[in-house]
Amino acid sequence: MNEIIFNHVYKEYDGGSGWAVEDVSLRVPARSLVVFLGPSGCGKTTLLKMVNRLVEPTRGEILMDGMDIREQKPTDLRRRIGYSIQQVGLMPHMTVERNIGLVPRMLDWPGVRIRKRVLELMALMNLDPDVYLDRYPAQLSGGQQQRVGIARALAADPELLLMDEPFGALDAITRLELQNEICRLQTKLNKTVLFVTHDVDEALRLADYLVVLQEGRLIQFDRPIRILQEPRNDFVCKLLNTDDRIRQLGLLAVTRVMMSLPEEIPEEHEVVDHRATVREALSLLLGPKNCGLVVSREGKAVGWVTLEAVRSGPNEGEA
Repeated sequence: MNEIIFNHVYKEYDGGSGWAVEDVSLRVPARSLVVFLGPSGCGKTTLLKMVNRLVEPTRGEILMDGMDIREQKPTDLRRRIGYSIQQVGLMPHMTVERNIGLVPRMLDWPGVRIRKRVLELMALMNLDPDVYLDRYPAQLSGGQQQRVGIARALAADPELLLMDEPFGALDAITRLELQNEICRLQTKLNKTVLFVTHDVDEALRLADYLVVLQEGRLIQFDRPIRILQEPRNDFVCKLLNTDDRIRQLGLLAVTRVMMSLPEEIPEEHEVVDHRATVREALSLLLGPKNCGLVVSREGKAVGWVTLEAVRSGPNEGEA
């Protein structure tokens, strides 16, 4: 999939008395997780919904694969895009299996292929098919319902995934677990993801890039670490609390700064859990071993981190 381009996008509301989105232009890099961040009413969700044409822009254009999305039928467009929201929206009369397989059935996939895909996604979302396959949404916890909702959004292997405050109604522990799952999934699946939140901690933990919005206008768009280091104005400073640098490092996942594995791994190195924060990794790297092997929960090496990588922040194309 190519980048997504917003060209001077506007959305008018209240009969022309104001703008929900005002002159937003940006390029979303392919296969990146981009977070739309800002206070309530800043235009985050409106901007997101314009991508799958749940909301039509008043002016401007949005390009996918170099094509204006208005040149495609909304139904065809939405079948190429996964969509996960806070309310989850699972069909209460359908089992987990039927809910996840909903879009593939609409696309007339063969039954065997749908079943295989459902089982793959349940494994990916850490949902045991023997336990959950035949359950109904009312028999699941909030976190389990959200996992099923994400699996359903991924079922047809979409090029793009839109997520609108998907964890907003969950308790803090479940929310953190699912944030870690999204980081893991993005490393594995390498999708283009647009994610809406007003939670700064969540944004910094997840984002490859941040889109900071205020009253419908784009204020700053960059890597999180660069925005923390060079906030555009006082609004960004206050929103991200950029003066507290150590606290911010505690909100960034180590996967945001890890590099590819070197050809030869030094004998003297730390071992860093892939779920650790940059602050936790930094604490280890300030010891006698100033480099670290990032490992998955299964103990598999997934990346490499150094003091220089922490200082520089993520490079282009890195998770």
